[in-house]
Amino acid sequence: MRKILLILDGIVAKDFLTTLTQKHIDKNYYIFVSLNPELLPQNLSEGNEIYNFDPCSPKKLRQILEPQITDCYIITDQVEERELIYKTIRDYNKNIQITLLGELELNEDDKQLTQINEEQILAAKLFERFPNVPRTAKYIGLGEGEIMQINVPFGSPYAYRTVGVIKQKKWKIVAIYRNKELILPKFSTVIFPNDSLLLIGEPKTLWDIYHRIKEEIGQFPTPFGRDVILYFDLLNSHSLEFYLEQTLLLFNHFKNKRLHFCFFNPNTPDIINTLNNNPILQQENITYHIEFYETSLKNILAKDIQNKNIGLILSESFVFEKYKNILFDCGIPLFKFGSTPLEQITHSAVVIPKITEEAEKISSVVFDFSTQLGLKIRLYDFDPDENYHKLAIEYYKHIEKIFEKKIEIIQSNSLNPILWLNQQKDTLQILPLKKERIKKSLWLNLTDIENLSSHLSNLPQLFIPLSV
Repeated sequence: MRKILLILDGIVAKDFLTTLTQKHIDKNYYIFVSLNPELLPQNLSEGNEIYNFDPCSPKKLRQILEPQITDCYIITDQVEERELIYKTIRDYNKNIQITLLGELELNEDDKQLTQINEEQILAAKLFERFPNVPRTAKYIGLGEGEIMQINVPFGSPYAYRTVGVIKQKKWKIVAIYRNKELILPKFSTVIFPNDSLLLIGEPKTLWDIYHRIKEEIGQFPTPFGRDVILYFDLLNSHSLEFYLEQTLLLFNHFKNKRLHFCFFNPNTPDIINTLNNNPILQQENITYHIEFYETSLKNILAKDIQNKNIGLILSESFVFEKYKNILFDCGIPLFKFGSTPLEQITHSAVVIPKITEEAEKISSVVFDFSTQLGLKIRLYDFDPDENYHKLAIEYYKHIEKIFEKKIEIIQSNSLNPILWLNQQKDTLQILPLKKERIKKSLWLNLTDIENLSSHLSNLPQLFIPLSV
């Protein structure tokens, strides 16, 4: 049990005493000193001490000081009184831990003194209540910002993401507050708009995460990762220069990301020389690797996922068709180039799936990705019975106000979405990815729009995983 000296004066001292007597009075041995009798507690348990005198009197204060006192709290709004009381106590004992309301100008450093600046605390509390400002823990842990609470806004790249797909290096999501309830997240826990995330990690990293959560435009492929990687089979794929240019065109729309090319199955020395001398591969923020020994994309991917922070995988049609299940099993966004060059694309399209919540879960990516590429957004709503997906449409209309980006809504009860997509020569499709769908046979899923869409070859497509 610690013996604590409390010297009290002023309104802050009164509130402090009220809190102390209600919650913690039986945890320690206390010595109360105040000139104001109203600041002295009543009905204390046996063993505690109360003194009604002026603590600015060194003679009187020294009479109650004893070596067993471990801590002292000086709570007074009078600057001169703070200095006198502090000097008396420090002259008596250099090792007492003193916590003082206010600040003193000292001639030498006192490591056993904690000074609490009232103005800074009030300003910090006001700042924390300011819109879009994270809260950091100051009285637990190191108190240096390694614990932070952040609200997730509508349109955030973290909204509708599962905790498992978010790369958490040097930081962790340890709790989610939703509707005044605490949720201990699992990998499959989905983050919703208006959730409050409790994060632990390096303070600098947490501030970077805060900006990523709050900045609604230009974040993709965050939060999935930062690295963009093209996998290209040199033996079986064709039009190498075309896909290098298309990859660079796509990558140049992203901010502060890294691009890597992985070439495997090299078949001639000429192709190696071509790659080593290609000007695209020599640019800043671009790296490449020629895999001479490993011929299995599955093994290459496993190694890259371990060593890189992959946020987006790029592939052309051969790699996509041959390794589709492997690529989808990664749980990483996948972009498949189509026969239509990206420079001819003017729109992105989302076909509302049967499970309308999936359309909502990919909405932040749809708006972010489309905005970065300068694409107009089309929402295709198909239902033979004209029971259109009202809730999904209303949600997208709400999001369009946040992003200030108009969407075009097309509803039909006759034109199958696959036929409609085939007619769109200027469109890039964005669709949700669920691994189990892709593994099923095409002929057993003729009514599954997402499964059928994966077999389209003319449109570029962006597949967004919903879970890990």
